Amino acid sequence: MKQLPIRILTVFVMMLMLTSCASYYEKNEMLMDAVYNGRFEHASNILIQSEEMVPNRDILLYYLNRGSIYWMKGDLDSSNTYFQKADFYIEDFRKNYAAQALSLVSNPKVVPYGGEGFEQIMLHYYTTLNYAQKGDLDAALVECKRMMLKLTKITDYYNGNNKYKRDAFAHNLLGMIYDAQGDYNNAFIAYRNALEIYEDDYKRMLDMSTPEQLKLDIIRTANLTGFYEEQQHFEKKFNLSYTPDSSANGTLLFFWNNGLGPIKQERSITFAIFPSGDGYVRFVNVELGIEIPFYVGDEKQTNSLADMRFIRVAFPKYMSRVPLFQSAVGSIDSLNKTYEFNMGENIDAIAYRSLQDRMLKELGEALLRLAIKQVAAEQARKENEGLGMALSVFNAITEQADTRNWQFLPYSINYIRMSVPEGNHQFKLTTKSKSGNETTAFTYQIKRKQTTFATFQSLQFIGYR
Repeated sequence: MKQLPIRILTVFVMMLMLTSCASYYEKNEMLMDAVYNGRFEHASNILIQSEEMVPNRDILLYYLNRGSIYWMKGDLDSSNTYFQKADFYIEDFRKNYAAQALSLVSNPKVVPYGGEGFEQIMLHYYTTLNYAQKGDLDAALVECKRMMLKLTKITDYYNGNNKYKRDAFAHNLLGMIYDAQGDYNNAFIAYRNALEIYEDDYKRMLDMSTPEQLKLDIIRTANLTGFYEEQQHFEKKFNLSYTPDSSANGTLLFFWNNGLGPIKQERSITFAIFPSGDGYVRFVNVELGIEIPFYVGDEKQTNSLADMRFIRVAFPKYMSRVPLFQSAVGSIDSLNKTYEFNMGENIDAIAYRSLQDRMLKELGEALLRLAIKQVAAEQARKENEGLGMALSVFNAITEQADTRNWQFLPYSINYIRMSVPEGNHQFKLTTKSKSGNETTAFTYQIKRKQTTFATFQSLQFIGYR
């Protein structure tokens, strides 16, 4: 009979862990399924009906999801409303120190989600395009400048080299807006800044090359600004020559969001514990080549941890959704020319890089959390076996990684610029995969010396990696 409560408790713990350990992605299965199947109205209704049940700690993701769904529906005004709510939340975000303290004896999920750095930047990609598609280039420029402010904060946060702290596509997009306004001087500067980051950071950290369209845009805006020496320099550097567009033409700038970005899941890392003296222990994982010293305090606490020998840490990891399409081309009915889409941003790669950049910080916080919980449980067990077991059960249940992330970002952002005669034209987007091609047609009214902004999202993916 004495064993019965322990058995009941064990079953209860296992059931509770099965329900509480579900990732953020798994908890939103109905919403994701609706989006995967293009049922955006149904997805919107799911979010509307769940609004009152969203915990405050997850409200940013709710705003981002609402903005994303409205964007996919083509409701630009509603999309901006929720992206602006997300932006205001990020601007007003303050660390909740009570939640931070609770996370030390629970897990990071109890802390309000403030967004990954690249997520904070990318929400302005959507608001910029929303305004640009509506023809409000001044508002689009404001959104780009807010993106620059976010970049400054990220740069200040990270110290040292080899970190994701500069975003080439953000500067590229800023150049496009200046370009559309006819401000070719500022456009050239923004394009040149983007080039520097593509050639340095992106090539080295993300294995991503400079978009060919950016090279053409740098040469073109150098010419239009009268920077002829710079024009010749870049023509020689890129082995390209400048051909002016017809003054009777307008521009179509088309953005293709390919696939969906990665999701977060939980991984476990096991550390061996070694006493180091002077109140320190060392957490060592030979496989990953990680060794983290940790100050415990007095000898009793050091021995309490060292006696455990091993400790398991829950840590977030990304899982890619591999896009169906590998490339795409665009064409205009009246032009005998096909344009290859250029990748401007690889969000999947940036997500992995961002997590890698802060891995040691995340591990340090996780080990601190576990050390506090395990020492408390060990001390309680010495005084009261039942209390010690209860704390161990609590620790087992609450040791979880934070798997929250914005799951409607694309895998990559691709774009083309086309010089098109004034008038109504049919544009064809042909997306290419190993299983075949798909063509989607659009009709746009092109105006002389004006830029028409257009977007499309491909949602299909072929599996997880």
